[in-house]
Amino acid sequence: MKEQFFKKYRLRLFVVVLALGIYLQFVILGGANPWSAVAAYLTPARVAVEPIVPIHRPAFQTGMVFPQWNTSAYSTQDKNWSTGLKGIQTQTGARWVEMTVNFYQSSLTSTTVRTTEKTPTPEAFAQGIRTARAMHYHVFVVPLLTVEGTTPTGTPLWCGDIRFTTTAEAQQWFDSYWSVFKPYVAAAEAAGAEQLAIGTEYENLQFVVPSVWEHLIGQVHNTFSGMLTYDMNWSSVAIPIQAWMHDPRLSYIGVSTYFPLTTVRQRLDPNAVPMLWRAKIKDQLDALARRVGKPVLISEIGYRNSADALYNPWEKDTHAVVDDGQQAAAYRAALMNIADDPAITGIFFWAWSFQWFEPNQRAAAGVLLQWYTVKLL
Repeated sequence: MKEQFFKKYRLRLFVVVLALGIYLQFVILGGANPWSAVAAYLTPARVAVEPIVPIHRPAFQTGMVFPQWNTSAYSTQDKNWSTGLKGIQTQTGARWVEMTVNFYQSSLTSTTVRTTEKTPTPEAFAQGIRTARAMHYHVFVVPLLTVEGTTPTGTPLWCGDIRFTTTAEAQQWFDSYWSVFKPYVAAAEAAGAEQLAIGTEYENLQFVVPSVWEHLIGQVHNTFSGMLTYDMNWSSVAIPIQAWMHDPRLSYIGVSTYFPLTTVRQRLDPNAVPMLWRAKIKDQLDALARRVGKPVLISEIGYRNSADALYNPWEKDTHAVVDDGQQAAAYRAALMNIADDPAITGIFFWAWSFQWFEPNQRAAAGVLLQWYTVKLL
């Protein structure tokens, strides 16, 4: 009988004895209300979690940029390409990969765009697309133009500062640009890429007469049957939209989204980053989508793995300490803000295996895996 009694009520007896023990301890030691301690012991600890986002967006472009630089880049000889693609899938769950093709010109006033030994051949580029497609990636092709040289202060020149004094000079530049770009557009079409940017961050060239841009859009459209974008720089978002950007042959307007969230080098409280991101970035992207009359694509966004990740995020050099948590907080803030925003159709993070920015084997990759495979699918 006794044994049956203890078996039946032993859990209740344990709780009573535990409560009395805590009570007596506090009475003896002159502590505060002992029952608050009992309640704290029996109540599970509160764990901070991300808010549940009630969305399902299978068409959202969950992307990673994976740039390569040499003539055989992306080819079947480039083991870094195939290995990296596997790592991206495993660590992030990304379904889109952005492939960059890099062009060069000698100065800000040069009208000649060319390839160099750092540019993959069209054949290598096509092989890379086929490799990615065989691994079930969607492929986004993006041209990147480097202006060789530096400013008097040693800052690298930027393609957004290219400008010409006459329309004739601008037309020469666009003719040269299309001549060097066309083989890669054709390769993208033949190999099965699904999306392509006609240009990236040509901020001053955006003001060239619309007919020049419309001609370029037509040339690309006649060669490539997939979706087209133009990728502007974040600093262009606040300036007037040009007429050619409304062209219906452009499915989206892309944005290199490197808005700073702080004006000084500092680590921000991760809990404050989502609200800052909304106020300083999301609202501007939404306004751009309304003005241009089509969705916005975050064609490039990146954050350093450093304590000052949110200060001038386009800069790759920093003396700040390594900070996985700050980088991950920036990734999380971006995804929390755009995941349920119909004005934003996708996001591509810069960049896999690119020093300082890479999420490889870091907390940021875990953030992507959670969002790309659970919350956005």
